[in-house]
Amino acid sequence: MGDTETTGADGHEAIALRAVRKATARGIEDVHDAVAAERWLRIILNGREVSAVMASPGHEDELGAGFALTQGVVRSRADLLSVGLQPDAEKGDAVRIVIPLDLSLTVTERLVARGSCGGPVVADDALPVIERDEPVVSGDKLREMARAMARAQEIYRRTGGTHAAGVFAPDGEVVVVREDVSRHNALDKALGHCLLSGHGLDDKVVIISGRASREIVANAARAGVPILASISAATDAGVDLAVRARLTLISFLRGRRMNVCAHPQRIDLGR
Repeated sequence: MGDTETTGADGHEAIALRAVRKATARGIEDVHDAVAAERWLRIILNGREVSAVMASPGHEDELGAGFALTQGVVRSRADLLSVGLQPDAEKGDAVRIVIPLDLSLTVTERLVARGSCGGPVVADDALPVIERDEPVVSGDKLREMARAMARAQEIYRRTGGTHAAGVFAPDGEVVVVREDVSRHNALDKALGHCLLSGHGLDDKVVIISGRASREIVANAARAGVPILASISAATDAGVDLAVRARLTLISFLRGRRMNVCAHPQRIDLGR
């Protein structure tokens, strides 16, 4: 087998083809298989490189906007002067974010540590507390949301190589679903979409495919999300942070099962 490759398989920039030797019950064959594409992406804030991530191609402006939101650099669309992709074959592509100069001073305070997958960790004293006990969402409605997100995961269906994050209205309406090779990026893209399109997050439900770690919970809390549900597990630090932030956290949202790990007042398990 050689190095043969076709990026952008079937016109989808986040899917590539690679030569593989596949063994199945029917035998062994050499084929081109769909795999998730990933690229280095630098994040530049007011001319300063503040992060570099491996990301699925596409929706880079949303990733930049979501990064600024979840790191507490901006709080609203009005704080974001501009955001966009700048291709650079020499140094690597970058998403450039421009915010008012007084807001940029908070960057070094927010990016104080690194989590287990390279995600920034927000200091506890920088996190807001979600005061409202609304919305209240039924268990059945959460399951509908999880199924809707699964149906939207085209890249995962074809490659098995991406995480997803979806934002939903309390009635189950899909606001956006985004996929990425990184669970942090998937969440940032979904939340960034909402920031750029004017969808408020203080009455929304966010469903994620990956584990609800401390940094993921912190990112959701900084964005003002009241309900965060994971198809996967939650970590102890994630649960503890959700308790402090008064964020409703759910793990193992699968089939008829779910664990409400923090602030169950927003979940009606009787329905």
